[in-house]
Order: sequence, then structure tokens, then C-alpha cells
Amino acid sequence: MVDALTAAGVDVFVVARREDGLEFGIGLEDRGRALKILISSLAAPKVWLTWEDGSRSGTVALTDAVSSRSVSRARRWNIFTAYTWGDRAIGDSAGSRITFWEIGASGQRELVGTRGQERFHVESPRVPVVVDGHEYPGVATFPVGRTFEEFHGDVDIVYTWVDGDDPAWTADFNTWAALERHALLETAIDPARFRDRDELRYSLRSVWAYCGWARRIFVVTAGQVPGWLAQDERITVISHEDILPADALPTFNSHAIEAALHHIDGLAEHFIYFNDDMFVGRPIRPELFFTPNGLARVFQSTARVHGAEFADTLAVDTGALRGRELLLERFGRVVSSKPLHSPYPLRRSVMERVEADFPGIVAQTAASRFRSPTDLSIAASFAQHYGLALGQAVLGDVRTEYVHVESGRLDWALDRIAFADDVDTFCINETRDTDADHAQREARLTAFFDEMFPVAAPWEADR
Repeated sequence: MVDALTAAGVDVFVVARREDGLEFGIGLEDRGRALKILISSLAAPKVWLTWEDGSRSGTVALTDAVSSRSVSRARRWNIFTAYTWGDRAIGDSAGSRITFWEIGASGQRELVGTRGQERFHVESPRVPVVVDGHEYPGVATFPVGRTFEEFHGDVDIVYTWVDGDDPAWTADFNTWAALERHALLETAIDPARFRDRDELRYSLRSVWAYCGWARRIFVVTAGQVPGWLAQDERITVISHEDILPADALPTFNSHAIEAALHHIDGLAEHFIYFNDDMFVGRPIRPELFFTPNGLARVFQSTARVHGAEFADTLAVDTGALRGRELLLERFGRVVSSKPLHSPYPLRRSVMERVEADFPGIVAQTAASRFRSPTDLSIAASFAQHYGLALGQAVLGDVRTEYVHVESGRLDWALDRIAFADDVDTFCINETRDTDADHAQREARLTAFFDEMFPVAAPWEADR
């Protein structure tokens, strides 16, 4: 689009990022000519134009835009290519928005349809702007890609995953569970915690589709590699033995594995920790997870951290309670709520600080083969709260949904995600094995994943 307009002599410039695309500006006097250029250069069956004029808007095929009075008088356009994504059409969020600028009473270029400070001097220097490795024409007034409103550092994504159907892993699990069963809670060895329904494949598809800014992806496993995962420079498989001491292996404790994520060789300072049952639901930017100056965002839920421990308190709650006790002892303050069960923004340096400041409980957690009431939940809880205490994190907001597989409202919850366009992330979680409608439930989940993420990622060997 930019090449076509520039070649025809239209002065086009970058104005801002917009969702997964960019916003460009042109002079109002060039609106009619620009439309003809775009139609002649870009018109194809899949290319569409959405127009906006105050509260009014509409969408037309670009080939039909020349005859639309609404398009010719609109205050802004969005040019996009529509793609089939299962039963849905996508592409609008990655389109190129075009806004129009005219010389106003101030003698400066002003954004059409506004009365604010959206203006720039007509003699403002033209400068190249580089966004995501691509160079565009720009104006010094709009330093897109270099502002304090954007996060500019590398961001990695880390997964923990286990194939519970692997015979070797199952044999190890059964052996150690039998040896230590006297000290275990039933929830620590419930098969539901390790069931694999290909969530990792679909979660990676969601990251590929909606987080193109991620630098690298690390998948932390028990020496396992998904059969469908091909070698790809963007994904590195990390074995537990690469990050945990030999005498702590094998481990079946997510708390222990999470306690050592910062030991991943080459991991970026800023990373996002995903469980394999967490997914991205729409195009998002790194600023959702980190402030522009690099502070991690902490997404608090409404679930309270238990103030006391009882015989039936789950390990996920005792892990949060251990963190509450440490914060109270060190800072005289406590967190009242647990983090949301959503992808966790983390800083490697904060996790290193946790290990340095609390070596005893970190080592004890890493050595705990199964979940235990003595564990500290580090990556999923304590490191975030410790970051708040150290001034390395701030509270944030994310639009997320949490779905219990065993819930009687499963169908409603899945439809809420599938038909909405406002869900940043979601989690499909199973905590207890049940036999009720098992086959029907699994078929429903498979259909949901195929509907949400039907296109294979480049690293799938069987795509």
C-alpha cells in the first residue's frame, strides 16, 4: 500500500501503531486520488475497506469502494486482507488504517474530525521510521517505534509441558508415587494434572498467530519432544536436567520446575510464562505484559490468598500462603489476592533475586518431587509479588477467561470465548479426573481447539 501511494506521489507517513497493524496519514486533498490508486494497485477478491465517519461505519470490497459516497467522504479507512480462519474471517486488526490531515486555522496539518492537539507543522522534517524491521516514510512528529509508550526489549515465551501418555514417564511417575505416596495429597498425583489433549500444539498456534513480536519460545519438558514438533530456530526444547540439580530428578512437581525457569540458558530478561493450557485469544502487544520502561505487569484475580492452612488446603493455596508469609516477614506487607491463571509476565533478574534472597525455600521447592505444602509457588505467584515489593512490577489488567473442563457450564464458557473478540488470553484447565460424559467432553474440546486455531504453525511437522 505504501509503495503504491509513494510511487504515485502521494505524501504518506506513519502515524501510530494500531492493534496488529499501523496507522498512516495522507493529506485530505489526496483522499480521492489515493482511493483510485489503492483500487488499481491492491484490489483483489480478499481485500476490503472499512470506512468510519463519526459514529457511522461500514465495510465494502475495495473493488466496490470507488462507487461508495460514504468511502469518499469518510474520516478514516482501514485497508485489510480477509483470511479464512476456521469458520471466521480475520485480518481487520492487522489492516492499515489511513487518516486524513488538512491545513487548519492554526496553519498546521490537523487530523480531520478532531479538535484536539493532533496536528503538526507543515514543514516538519520527513524521516524514515522502522517498525518490526520494515522501513516506512514518517514525520518527526510521529516517532513510531521509538516512543516511551512502546516496549522495545526482547521478550521470550516459556512453556512447561509433559506428555503424560509417555510409557517411560508413566513408569517413572508410578514408581516414585508408590515410594512417596504416604506423604502425598491425592490431588498431587491426580492423572488430570498430566493429561495431554494436544493443548501445547494449539497454544503455540495462538502465540504464532497473535504474538509475532516474541523473540524465542522455550518448551521445558521431562526430556520429551512432541512428535509433531519439527526443528525450528524459533523454538528450543529444554530438559528438566538442564535447569534442575540431578538429585531433584525426575520431578513431577510444577512448583519445582517453575522455581528453575530463570536457569534457562539464553533466556531474555523479560519473558512470559505459559502453562500449556493457556492460550492467546486475539492480537496483543508486549505492552499488555510489560510497561514501556520494562516493569512486569501483575494480573490479580478476585480469589483470596488463604490466611490460614488446614488439612485439606490444596498445594496451589499453600504455595501462595508460603509467599504471603515471606512477604510479611520481609516487608511487613501481604498480597490479598492470587494472580490470575493467565500467562505470567516475569523478569529473569527478579527470579534470580528470589533465589538469592530465599535460598532455603527455593532449594527445598526445587527438590520436592511432587507438589507439597512446603513448596513456594515462584513463577506463578511469588516472583510477581516480590517484583511489586522491589519496584520491578506494577499491577495490570488483562481480559481473560478461565474454564474448568469438568464444569457443567463448559459449553457456555467455550462459546463465550469462540464468539467474543475481547478475550486477550484464556485457560482451559482440568484439576480432577472425572468419568462423567468423558467422550462427549473430549470431543467438544477437540472441536473447540480446531475452531479457534485451525491453521498449523510453521513448526508443525505434520501440517
